[in-house]
Amino acid sequence: MTERQMEVLRYIEDFIKIKGFSPSYVDIATGLNLKSKANIHRLVHRLKDMGFLKLDPHKVRSVEPVDKTIQKMTSL
Repeated sequence: MTERQMEVLRYIEDFIKIKGFSPSYVDIATGLNLKSKANIHRLVHRLKDMGFLKLDPHKVRSVEPVDKTIQKMTSL
């Protein structure tokens, strides 16, 4: 995982803890001082492909972190 991907993942986790709902791509871009929503989209989808996030493409603000410890325990 790259440093930027880790930064995005931490931001999403913290945002959900504080606000109680998922951030939008604009929220993430604003919170991390990034200009491009396309870059946020790319980063979020890469994290999803890596198994760190779940997304529902039919819902707004559906980004949610996956608990990797549960996955590790079930694979034992």
